[in-house]
Amino acid sequence: MKKTIKGTFNRVPNGDFLRKSNFQESFPDAWCEIGGNKQSSWSFKQEPREGPFLEISNTTALRAGIIQVPEAALNVGNVREWLIKTTLRGDRANIQAYLRIYPISSKGEVSKPWEYCFGLGLEREQIKQVISAGSDVDFLRLETGIIGPGSLDIYKIIGYSLFPNCMKRRVKKVKQKPCRINSIQTIGEIIKPIQLADPIPLKIPVNVQANVNADVRNLTPIRDKVQIFGSHQVPIATSVCGRVQMEISGHGFYESLEDVTASETIASTITRDISGLTRCSFAVLNVGSQPAYAQAELSPDGVHWAEEGTTHDVNLGKLILITPTKFLRYTRLSFWSENSTRLRIWVQAQN
Repeated sequence: MKKTIKGTFNRVPNGDFLRKSNFQESFPDAWCEIGGNKQSSWSFKQEPREGPFLEISNTTALRAGIIQVPEAALNVGNVREWLIKTTLRGDRANIQAYLRIYPISSKGEVSKPWEYCFGLGLEREQIKQVISAGSDVDFLRLETGIIGPGSLDIYKIIGYSLFPNCMKRRVKKVKQKPCRINSIQTIGEIIKPIQLADPIPLKIPVNVQANVNADVRNLTPIRDKVQIFGSHQVPIATSVCGRVQMEISGHGFYESLEDVTASETIASTITRDISGLTRCSFAVLNVGSQPAYAQAELSPDGVHWAEEGTTHDVNLGKLILITPTKFLRYTRLSFWSENSTRLRIWVQAQN
């Protein structure tokens, strides 16, 4: 009778690109494009010696890659430890590639992706990444590609579970024998529990002096009260059981900077998750020689985007501020120009 052992085969649908898509011309099944711009290209090739692979040519400073369609997301099940392996190759040295993993709950909620970056060269390399999924994660959606300009070949994307149950049952636990303690010289903090072989008498002199005044009657909220004074005329909030509720206030600061080139092709900044931030603004400085335009965008999942507010003119040497007034989880700034010009873009936020 043949048995199938978990962890010995690829759990990623069409992770070896052997099936061609019926809906997209020259593209592998269960995958779709993500990122890049109008000049980026995705080419599905098949060579006799190397087999099928996907070539991504990117001309922008942003990322360009492939992502699983929602129906092909990796089904986690009851397994929490997974190994993801990608076989990649660059067209030159120091190509920057990335791997993104989107955790998805049973309700379809997508959490902030786990992102891993690594460098590649001219030789084909296999990148391995071990991940641990939480108990609230039911699916993992995989994305991989290139960061910045260059070309990347993707051959395989493999994912399988680690630590199968059959392997756990074979592990034998070693029983630890208790150590015999003959005496104790000093008394300090016991970090770990110890087992005494025989009772040990401790002769420690103790002198206690105290004055105790106690009222042993039962306390009631009506008769026994505590009065609290404050500097503001604001009532103190309490819970349903009468406990005082305290709030610790403070704020944090987040900042990042991008130097980009605006051209006729619309490009965008790095996608940012602002779900934990209360205020977020973009500052755009035109350090080039041509006028440019900027537009804030919002997205609920980091894939589908909508414009927020109006288009802003970025004149020569001018600094403009763009603050989204509406809220969605992800945000970015798109920019373009009729002629090539340099922009410096700040993102500053508070929470």
